[in-house]
Amino acid sequence: MLDLLLLVLVLPCVHALTTTMTTWETKCFIEDVPDRTMITYNYKIHMFDDQLDAYHTEPTPDAKMFFTISELRKVGDGDHIKRIQEFNGGTGVLHYFAEEYGEFKFCLELHPQKSKEWQMTTGKLHLVVERQYQDDAEELIAETQDAITRTLQKTLRKVKQIKMEQRYYKKREQEFRSISWLTANRVIWFGALTAITVIACGCFMMQNLRSFFIAKKLV
Repeated sequence: MLDLLLLVLVLPCVHALTTTMTTWETKCFIEDVPDRTMITYNYKIHMFDDQLDAYHTEPTPDAKMFFTISELRKVGDGDHIKRIQEFNGGTGVLHYFAEEYGEFKFCLELHPQKSKEWQMTTGKLHLVVERQYQDDAEELIAETQDAITRTLQKTLRKVKQIKMEQRYYKKREQEFRSISWLTANRVIWFGALTAITVIACGCFMMQNLRSFFIAKKLV
């Protein structure tokens, strides 16, 4: 038996569904999906235990779920775009990205358990559907913000480098000033000492010449 459920989903980003399925039963959902949308299906299947006369409290490990995704848009020779994926286990996640706007049919088919391949069993399906819309304007804003952030980081690194260079040059300038001041002081003291030495030598020579001339009675 094929149950066809039409779900027209526009605003909600997350919705959930709980239903029962029997072995080889297929349930399909037709969704109107906007362009550039990532759809995520999270499912859990709890099989019915005849001995306990109740559904398993935890997802049944050996349950099998078969997914088929078809785009309700004729392509080329008239075939639908299909993607088929089989999950072995009580839980599973299926991702599908809709590049263009359109209607998509998602079908789930419950297969027999490995331990009960020849028995008709019943399972309780919990399905959570999430949508993530990719807005070009938001992507452009995000890219612009990233570019601004990178530019600011680059500018901050450049400013930090310039400050480090300024501190280095300032330190070198202080060292040069200290060396220049010390050199100038040494030159002044050397000049003063040289002048004193020259004057002393001149006085000494004048005194000797005067004594010589007086001794020789030249003056």
